[in-house]
Amino acid sequence: MTRVRVAQPLLPGVAVLAAVIAIAACATSPYKRAGDAGDVASALARLQPPPTTARNLAVLVLGGTGGPRLAAYDLAGSRVLWTQPADVTTRVVLGGDVLVHGSKPAVGGGTVAVVARDLGNGAVLWQQQLAAGERLAGYDADSKSVYMVVQTGGTAGRVASGAAVVALDARAGTVRWRHPLPSGRAGGPAARDGLIAVPVDSQYVILIDSATGSQLAQVLSTSEAATFVRALPEGMFYGSRGVFLLSPSTARGSTREPGYLKAGMPPFVRPFYWYDHYRPEQTEYSALDRNHILWRVSVDGDRARFRDDLTVVHDYKFFFAFDATSGQLRWARAYAEDAVSSTDTGRAILFASAQGDIVALDRRTGAKLYEAHLPGEVVRGAAFDAEGFAPTAVAPAAAPDAAAPSSSELVDTLVAIISDKDRRFPDVKLFAIEELGRQPGREPTRKLLDIMGKEGLPPLASQKVGEALAARRDTQSADMLAGALRLTADYADGQTGPPVEFLAKAVGALGAGGRVVSPELVMQLRQPETPPVAATQIVRALAATGADDAVPALRDFLSMYRADPAYDADPTALIAVAEALLKLGGPADRMLLLFVAEEPHTAAALRAHLTRALGETAPARTSARD
Repeated sequence: MTRVRVAQPLLPGVAVLAAVIAIAACATSPYKRAGDAGDVASALARLQPPPTTARNLAVLVLGGTGGPRLAAYDLAGSRVLWTQPADVTTRVVLGGDVLVHGSKPAVGGGTVAVVARDLGNGAVLWQQQLAAGERLAGYDADSKSVYMVVQTGGTAGRVASGAAVVALDARAGTVRWRHPLPSGRAGGPAARDGLIAVPVDSQYVILIDSATGSQLAQVLSTSEAATFVRALPEGMFYGSRGVFLLSPSTARGSTREPGYLKAGMPPFVRPFYWYDHYRPEQTEYSALDRNHILWRVSVDGDRARFRDDLTVVHDYKFFFAFDATSGQLRWARAYAEDAVSSTDTGRAILFASAQGDIVALDRRTGAKLYEAHLPGEVVRGAAFDAEGFAPTAVAPAAAPDAAAPSSSELVDTLVAIISDKDRRFPDVKLFAIEELGRQPGREPTRKLLDIMGKEGLPPLASQKVGEALAARRDTQSADMLAGALRLTADYADGQTGPPVEFLAKAVGALGAGGRVVSPELVMQLRQPETPPVAATQIVRALAATGADDAVPALRDFLSMYRADPAYDADPTALIAVAEALLKLGGPADRMLLLFVAEEPHTAAALRAHLTRALGETAPARTSARD
């Protein structure tokens, strides 16, 4: 299976952005009040407090032998509440006592039907089928209404000529109001009781009164495109490459404002904070639901920070928590199967797997707090009404498994990720190797050596393990490096030789602390099957550790191979030996090098190098007066 990597939207160029701002300032522009902080403050005053309790529900989109279905699962009671046949084509949204999803139209005309169901039993309340020529950009719901953004006109691949927000009564499906938008290039909405937010023309967010449908304010994003809007209990948000807390100070969205957030992340993470509301295909369950950033925010006036100063990356069947500022790994979890949907409840990371497991992890530590199973089910997607969810049977603070992860637990998780036979995650495995190399103690060195010795390890992974070993500079584990170098190939037993090149690099990185490994390095240098590239690293390691006891072996190597045709094309190993003898040897070794430099059978490149090196390091002559 190929991993899906969705390109991020490009920022508008300076000229385009200047043009947008100029249009917004025009007297006849529909955006002439865009960025007005007073308007935004008045609009935000309409927001009603979020519910104080959540239902602790997971709504699962099921497939498999039972056919397409929806099921509601009570997390607190660990039981299925109801199951209903349902052909779900777009993501499930929960609002008040209804759930909403897309479905194939019941009759001809239109491209999708929006279906509302009673959250208590899953029964269909109503269906709204789009008319011919209409396209659904997206939808959301609150306790009273379902809100659809519908585009009209235009053709496939072209911008619609018009768009509107349509509010439907959540229980009856009747139209409460319809608000035309200033452009056909509109995205899906975000709703919270009192306020609707809709992105328009990539730079604007239109704020609408949810009760009347009247426009209240317009936000102008001046630093990056506004491709998503999101409603959370702690506030309304918008952004693309980062996250803006919607506030008067971000009415003209600048990344310099204290309400703007962008997490520090390692390179393997795709910075996907929320779905692109301009792309209707992203309303479907897909790989995007399995590979994104989970985040919540702590708000203090216009200031915002990521809650607990962390963000959690859901990468298919792996979860990583990172310090939001430094990008440092806090914890990691590996799961046997893909997690098809996940959410941050504010207290836990809650997810559903493809095989019917529902799991909650402590968001601060990664400890498993909850697990439930739906045997025999195939889960395509999930939606959660579980704000603040954490198990009540065992308080997280008291549960032994909820304690901060130990170094050994993190090491074991990283090793499990590296050893996973799933070939879809090479970048994640390389990251895990780097992180394993950063962990303290002897055990990570042991694990890296074990991984290095495994057959079938991809070359890039082998290189990364070698780099991690060298970067550790773990003098306390020099004996482990020596033990690994003592191994030799035994074809009768199927024993392959050690990766000498990488081990030698790790020894060389220890400096003087690696001198105790010189006997093993010398042993490998004397092996006839040691390739030149490994011999080069061995010799460099001997020089770096100051292993003058290796001088006899260096002399033998130079004498034996100085005229070997195998080194004509690449005499790097011979040159490394010469440099080591100059550093570690005495006057007798200098005489040997002088002989090798003048002997006509010596490889030409080695002769040239020695002539230059001997001249540059010639002992200073003393005058007769001295």
